[in-house]
Amino acid sequence: MLDRKLIRSLDWSLYGAYLFVSLFGLLMIASASANNEFGDPLHYVRRQLMFIAIGHVLLIVSLVIDYQFFANLTIPIYVVNLGILAAVLAFGSKAGGAQRWINLGGFTLQPSEFAKIAVIITLARAMEKLGTMDSLPKLIVAGLHVAIPMGLIVIQPDLGTALVFVGILLAVLYAAGITRSLMGLMFTAAVALAPVIWLKGLKDYQRTRLLVFINPGLDSAGENYHLLQSIIAVGSGMLTGRGLFNGPQSQLNFLPEQHTDFIFSVVGEELGFLGATLLIFSLFFVIYRCLQASLVSKDSFGRYLAVGAATWIAFQTIVNTGMTIGLMPVKGLPLPFMSAGGSSYMALSIAIGLVLNVGMRHRKILF
Repeated sequence: MLDRKLIRSLDWSLYGAYLFVSLFGLLMIASASANNEFGDPLHYVRRQLMFIAIGHVLLIVSLVIDYQFFANLTIPIYVVNLGILAAVLAFGSKAGGAQRWINLGGFTLQPSEFAKIAVIITLARAMEKLGTMDSLPKLIVAGLHVAIPMGLIVIQPDLGTALVFVGILLAVLYAAGITRSLMGLMFTAAVALAPVIWLKGLKDYQRTRLLVFINPGLDSAGENYHLLQSIIAVGSGMLTGRGLFNGPQSQLNFLPEQHTDFIFSVVGEELGFLGATLLIFSLFFVIYRCLQASLVSKDSFGRYLAVGAATWIAFQTIVNTGMTIGLMPVKGLPLPFMSAGGSSYMALSIAIGLVLNVGMRHRKILF
């Protein structure tokens, strides 16, 4: 059980924002999936409610155990993470040309979502050991630490999730005090590798998505169809929206994946600019509180944990909302705590639990 002094240090505002966005997501999933393929308007609602319950259990577990306990398990966490990602490639189920899931009875898990929290934990420990990021060998160690699991995810293929790893690495490197010379070296390497990645590292549909993003009129009936329908939905919501369960684009299923990847489009259509602003404000408040936890952390491990979690949530929030209005290429990244699905929600709940853990134990001695 937690000591009362620890409970008093708990960031209830962070937990409250997490819970609010989760329930907000449940409401929007109910609206977005009312006319689903199962003929049961509450099918996805019940599933998401179950994931929210499981997520809270995982949050409590990751909160009750002192986060330093996980620092001593980084090697097994890293090895198990690689093993599961390799198992997906060998035995995982396929859908839409990708092999990203493992079937467990009646449920499907996406290990790459849990890989994010595994990489945050293990990278935080590795960076704590490396100290200030002021030499090329240290940078290579940190880069390889993230590149190996990221490579297994790229093979699936899942470029969107792989880019989340890049964002987490860059944020943690910045928090570790990376020097300007090393930042310049990384930028130069990225520019030099860009043509190779474009020609050899991307599949045809990934290149098409990027080209469509640059020129939206290029393929209005194909890859760009999703984006056009999303922009129509968000724009039609105007200031206050068309009302819950009254959005034509979502209720008539013109929006693709409206209860998962394009849930923000449903918010914009049915609740308008005001509803979308409330959601974005709530998500960025979660990010802000995560960063606050990093500032008060008693050690580097806790600081990097909180920075990694904040970056994860921020990256997916920006990319997901950006793609729905044409500011980002279309990527299959869920909107944190909002999109229907268990793997993303449960993994993010663990991350929130660890951030709360860091903030709650920010004093070395509690009086």
